[in-house]
Amino acid sequence: MDVSLPDRLGTVDRKSCAAAREVIRKLNLSAHPEQITGQQEVAFVPVTRMQWKTVLRDADLSRLQRETDEKVTEVLRLRTASGRTVGQQLPKLLRSVHASVVALGAVAEEVSRFSPSHTSAAERRLGTDLARANRSEARALFACLEQGWAESAWSAVRKYALAAQAAGKTLEAATRTDHADPPYEDVYQRTLGVSAAQVGSGSGVASRERLFAAWAEAPQMLDHRLLRSMRHLIDDSLPLTVILLHHLAVLAISDRPLVTHRAALLGGDLVTSHLKSDPELTCSVMTRHVAREPEMVSAHRGQIAYLDTYYQEEYQEEKARAVMDLHRAVLESDVRRTAVVVLELLGRTVPQGAPLATVRDLLAAQDGQPLCKLLASTIRSEWRNASAHEDFRWDPVNGTLLLGGRPADLDEVLDAALRARAICRGFEHGVAVAYAQNASLVIRGATDSNYVGRDLSILQAAGEARFPVLDIRRRGSLVRLDVPDLSVESLREAFRAIIRAAIADPSVESWERRQTSPDRPLLHVDRTGTRAGLQVAEPLWDTADPLPFAALPLLANAMTNAREPTETTESAVLCPAAAHVLGERDRLSPTLAQGDPAAKEELISTTKLISVGAKAAAHLMKGASHRKLLVFTQVLAGECHQLKSAPPYALVHEFMAAYRALRRHGPPHLPWITGLRDSAV
Repeated sequence: MDVSLPDRLGTVDRKSCAAAREVIRKLNLSAHPEQITGQQEVAFVPVTRMQWKTVLRDADLSRLQRETDEKVTEVLRLRTASGRTVGQQLPKLLRSVHASVVALGAVAEEVSRFSPSHTSAAERRLGTDLARANRSEARALFACLEQGWAESAWSAVRKYALAAQAAGKTLEAATRTDHADPPYEDVYQRTLGVSAAQVGSGSGVASRERLFAAWAEAPQMLDHRLLRSMRHLIDDSLPLTVILLHHLAVLAISDRPLVTHRAALLGGDLVTSHLKSDPELTCSVMTRHVAREPEMVSAHRGQIAYLDTYYQEEYQEEKARAVMDLHRAVLESDVRRTAVVVLELLGRTVPQGAPLATVRDLLAAQDGQPLCKLLASTIRSEWRNASAHEDFRWDPVNGTLLLGGRPADLDEVLDAALRARAICRGFEHGVAVAYAQNASLVIRGATDSNYVGRDLSILQAAGEARFPVLDIRRRGSLVRLDVPDLSVESLREAFRAIIRAAIADPSVESWERRQTSPDRPLLHVDRTGTRAGLQVAEPLWDTADPLPFAALPLLANAMTNAREPTETTESAVLCPAAAHVLGERDRLSPTLAQGDPAAKEELISTTKLISVGAKAAAHLMKGASHRKLLVFTQVLAGECHQLKSAPPYALVHEFMAAYRALRRHGPPHLPWITGLRDSAV
């Protein structure tokens, strides 16, 4: 509700006028109202229309304007007070007005960073317009006091207050969902420049891999785009490491951009300050924090499960339980953990097992620490206690959630949980930025690698291979990756990703690829296959792409693990080996025909590597298939030896052994790819 300011001042005490003028002369504020907020920034953070609405809701600028109006009203009451009362109360009230204007201006500047799609220029300016009217209202109030409560001066105060209230109402209307919004807008395309099809599907745990794979398509262009949109956080000359790239990208797609960016800025500033003043303590605190990555991942998966339940359940009762579970999980995991880290950085100790109310009080006691205030705002003990003691239920008659017997808005509880989650994630992003910008101050001591860190290394390896991963799971020494359905082309990249992952985490005994289609079998490669593949790949990393040569033993191992007959496995190895030899011969034929010795050397070298890879596959097989593969490799090696002295053009029609093998064994039967034989006929 707007605060109503009178049209006219009415009776004014003369002594209060004199006292007010004296206060104004003596009052030394840090900045005059007309200087607050300065020049508004040009919007540079791209957001979707839906993200923009959450920016306006979280900014809540109209509430901040009402606070200014309330303080102006309190000042107004002093017009009939005694000079003594004015002298005692007015300084505090004017400082309060000043602080209110500063707060609204700061939030308006935050809003001004965001550039929404499908939004009019007038709506984008609303925050700036409100801040300007708010600032003018305070400036006019100061002028009115200096002029002894002159009616002419008061009219300006009221005019600007009404303008600010009108802008606030328009802002409130803009936050509501309107039916004119587009039904779908790709947040990844809008904010990052990559499509949701590339990075959007799958679990958040594996998002780093999908992002890195998409980024490899056009790294320079995407780097420039991301750095430009994050220039309030980082210098654009800062190299984008894999970790920093992931944090900034997740920040960009946040469904609560305002509070996430705010927490990132505050968190980055806090960590940077403490890295400079006490790097040893800061790094020690953050190392303990990182050591809890397994709990963080577990909490993340649990929260996603609660959200999925909320959106999928038909009945409100089940939705209510999912929301309460989500709220409890966010507060007890994300908020508590983040609060402990922040308080420890500030030199405060949180008692083991302290209730959230205690954590909130500790945060609230940190004067001058806006990050603590932001975290404290997420903790509502009455909601948390109702969840902890099962003292909640959905009232189907009145259609409301009851917490401790008191009605509560279900959407409000959900919104609070999502806001708290966004703030904690923003802090993590800020830490990554601070570490990247102050790398020379970071003390990296010896740390025990946990499985989450190794999982991230595996996902990074898959991203470098440009092989998409939807999720990652461990069971003992087995790692399973959920992946899109495989094709002949992507099968090679799957093997490339396995080889890179085996280097990233040598402790893994078995690798499984589970495809999206449930009727497709697992692609299973064990240590026997990875060891053989690595032996082929190891001498090639610095000089050549080790695939498809190193993939052949992995293919033989995977076929064996799929319990395919040895004859089928033999064909599965011979066919791609022969096809690669012939494909290279045909590709180089024009230059071979022209007598190019470099083309001849390349073809012979490639054929030798195919022979090495097929030989490694043969050693994983037994019986007749083992012997046939060895014969094939020996024939290829013999041809290479014979052709060393032949002119380049003579190679255009050579390697007939590969031609016969391809004719006899193609197309292969690959159990993980359906319809292969039919499509090749």
